[in-house]
Amino acid sequence: MSRLARAGRRAVAAFIAVTAAALLALAPTAAYAHSVDSTAVTLTVGADSVDGTIQIPLVALDEALGTAYAADPSTVATDADDLVAYVAEHLTATGADGSSWGETFGEATVTTIEDVAVLSVDVTLDPVGADPGDFTFGFDGIIADGVGHEVTVVVTDADGSIGLAGVITEADGAVTIGDVADAAASADPGILDMVVSGYHHVMDGADHLLFVFALLLPAPLIALAGRWRSRAGEARPVRDSVWSVVRVATAFTVGHSITLIAAAMGWVDVPSQPVEILIAVSVGIAAIHAMRPLVRRGEVIIAAAFGLIHGLAFAGILADLGFDGNASWPVLLAFNVGIELAQLAAITLVLPSLLVLARTRWYAPVRLAAAGIAVVAATAWVLDRIGLITDPLSGVEEALIATSWTVPVTFAALATAAVVHGRLLERRASRAVAGGERETSLGSPPTELVR
Repeated sequence: MSRLARAGRRAVAAFIAVTAAALLALAPTAAYAHSVDSTAVTLTVGADSVDGTIQIPLVALDEALGTAYAADPSTVATDADDLVAYVAEHLTATGADGSSWGETFGEATVTTIEDVAVLSVDVTLDPVGADPGDFTFGFDGIIADGVGHEVTVVVTDADGSIGLAGVITEADGAVTIGDVADAAASADPGILDMVVSGYHHVMDGADHLLFVFALLLPAPLIALAGRWRSRAGEARPVRDSVWSVVRVATAFTVGHSITLIAAAMGWVDVPSQPVEILIAVSVGIAAIHAMRPLVRRGEVIIAAAFGLIHGLAFAGILADLGFDGNASWPVLLAFNVGIELAQLAAITLVLPSLLVLARTRWYAPVRLAAAGIAVVAATAWVLDRIGLITDPLSGVEEALIATSWTVPVTFAALATAAVVHGRLLERRASRAVAGGERETSLGSPPTELVR
């Protein structure tokens, strides 16, 4: 290997190490793997009142109020009355006739959902004799404080039908509660909201994304004699690489769809903690496989097997939104479409760069470095989720999710640099060959000048 090639590899390793170190410097103490950009509101319509729960991520609350509840959730108890007053100030319920409904709030407590610490406040809405199933609900907590945020409102009506009433944003500050069953059966905007929700819960989930990326790393390669080899000798390396990705994506889709449907419909019930631990384990195994093949076409087996686990986590997200064991088929389909769109987006943004890198000398160090980072992240998640440590990489996850363009742009930059480096090596080799040919044509120097 030439000195320039070795220097190029060292530069790649140094670049990745410096980037990782810089991101680690941003790490806060709170640990979470899923979205903190939305508040979940669940409302249950009764015979003469509406019971609800508002769940606000502590990280979002800190950003809005300038507090530090996420770093020390126990301090919520000290400010519980003020926090209930904050929720009450930003919540409105208006009947169909324009009258304001009565509101009775419970205590402020802290719970954990998908590794996210949230403030939970119960509320009972009194329609004052009006129809409890026909009203307008508004909640602009966090949003009113200038923080980019959204509020997902899920409603269970009097006959037990459950559906997404809508999503409150800065542009749309309230949702109208009506017949949930009719809304679910129609082309209700809530279905589109569920597609968006599925998309964002994957794109905002560092563990799910890292699992997909780890499975993509071996796509341009083929396993031979227990090692990864280039597909350069094959007739159609790009086509074969793409088909490899199609097989992996299909296996993951089938796996997570099975358990998502089973759990969301209430057919199976698995505690969330072992699911979260196994998801972290899945990232580590996929990353180790990307370093050295565990079994031929192992990425397909890993995608299918651990896709079952990821599906349980996706169902847990639906449960957290209020679809606990009784989600409608339109909601399930819409949410799953969002998941698939997120998966497709992740693949589309990263795969072209991997295919280019795989044709250069840089791919081995880039692949091993990326897989190594995934192993470190997976180990931190496992230790955090079994309660041994607080994830020290949570700041890295937050930074990368907040700037989701960083990963595809980094891979694209590495691919470009690798191609330029390869061209420089080719030119240097061509000049060396040309120089040798000129020396041969001039003949050997005089004997007396030879030392």
